[in-house]
Amino acid sequence: MNRTILVGIDGSVASRAAIAWTVERAAALDAGITLLTVVDDEWGTISDRDLRELRGDAEQLAARELEFARGIAGGDVPVSAAVEVGAPMLELAGSASEYESVAIGSHKSGTFHGHALGARGLQLAATAPVPIAIVPSSSTNGRRGVIVGAGTAPGWIEAVRFAVREAARLAEPVVVLRSDRDTPFDDRALRSLLDAADADDAPVDIELRHTTTSAGEALASASRRAMLTVSGRPTVPGARGYRPLGRTNNDLIMNAGGPVVIVPHSTDA
Repeated sequence: MNRTILVGIDGSVASRAAIAWTVERAAALDAGITLLTVVDDEWGTISDRDLRELRGDAEQLAARELEFARGIAGGDVPVSAAVEVGAPMLELAGSASEYESVAIGSHKSGTFHGHALGARGLQLAATAPVPIAIVPSSSTNGRRGVIVGAGTAPGWIEAVRFAVREAARLAEPVVVLRSDRDTPFDDRALRSLLDAADADDAPVDIELRHTTTSAGEALASASRRAMLTVSGRPTVPGARGYRPLGRTNNDLIMNAGGPVVIVPHSTDA
């Protein structure tokens, strides 16, 4: 597995939140980080002269953010930076397969009755073949636990395994959440969860929890208190291009109140 994490940056407060979050995770995983600034060429409509100017600005931004990231990492995490030209989310998705995961910042932490995060996270999560982390600029103080949605589609256990590994890294418990509108947990699902918990050298406590609301709304609500919220995305091995996220992931990403990771998993599982 590639032990480098890709971070999409734009110099914003949210972007720096994503950098800080990724540095902490990379240190625990003994992984490196690549910061990627993408000059948006607006689908080829910008003149060459303007594009050169924009690229120069992007290179300055990349150098500034590289210094910021290395200052946080303190030499414990190798950090590099790159500049590309194109549609930002498509460039990130196109490069994603070369990395362990991809992280981006989010400028808003939304609610079902307030502002939504927008389509950028949705676009990236629906096209990238690796886990996608979406990190709001909201404070991490007082957060507790790792929340993961348990679906009924084949392969859903992969998201739980990812959540268990992250919980072990964070020394936090895991709450596996399933909506009452889905199939209840059965003996086979429970055995899978126990196997997932025992798969690592540092097992974690797992709690099963039901909700009467929709899965997306329940996960989004829980994300406002959790250190991390994880959800799965069914996909086909080797598939490229856009893959529907489903209502649960759409609701979660558009209304997340804390860091969220969308984990692609094989539908053949």
